Amino acid sequence: MSSRSAMSRLALVLSLAVTGAVVSVPSVADACGNSVMRVVDHTQKYVQKAELLLAKGQYKKAISTVREAFGDRAIASHQGGPGLVLHGRAQRILALAVARSGGDFAIGMDLGGAAQSRKDAAIAWAVLALRLHGGVAPTPAQTSELAEALSRQASGRAEAYALLKDLGDGDLMPNAQGWALLAELSKQRGDVEGSKKAAERCRQIGAPGVQCDVAEQA
Repeated sequence: MSSRSAMSRLALVLSLAVTGAVVSVPSVADACGNSVMRVVDHTQKYVQKAELLLAKGQYKKAISTVREAFGDRAIASHQGGPGLVLHGRAQRILALAVARSGGDFAIGMDLGGAAQSRKDAAIAWAVLALRLHGGVAPTPAQTSELAEALSRQASGRAEAYALLKDLGDGDLMPNAQGWALLAELSKQRGDVEGSKKAAERCRQIGAPGVQCDVAEQA
């Protein structure tokens, strides 16, 4: 797919997110409230499974699990309905899987995959999705997650560093991933001492699959 086609597709997806296109969890047309509840409960199992896969670093499987439950609706923003919270959790999982995998896996609507233009488009979507989810008063966890996605864009790395530096200085860093990324970004900016401190905090917290010793890498 050409870069122009990929960006056109991204523009469509982003327009859905910005305008708040209505989406819902998969369900059958049924006026019965109990039926709706059963569908939501069923979808919750998919979301819980996807969260576990994300934590294990199995990004492709996490994406597949979210798409099995929501399809392309996981990419658009959600205005309401019984699946509001579940949809938000699923979209967060999808965005983080994109960020942590560098956009390597297709997430729908021609976003993500082997072509660099598709990777870039998927990461741009992840940045927007996580920014919108955080709103005007994001939690430390939401800020750290947004920084993960921003760090995948050359134009976003300065903002990612600033966000993580503020969290670190305020002792608000929520996880080892945030400290590891701060160590990497600090090293790139020539702040060797800051990078070492962030790497040490990362090691103190620890998390499966998180590489903390970036300050010691060549």
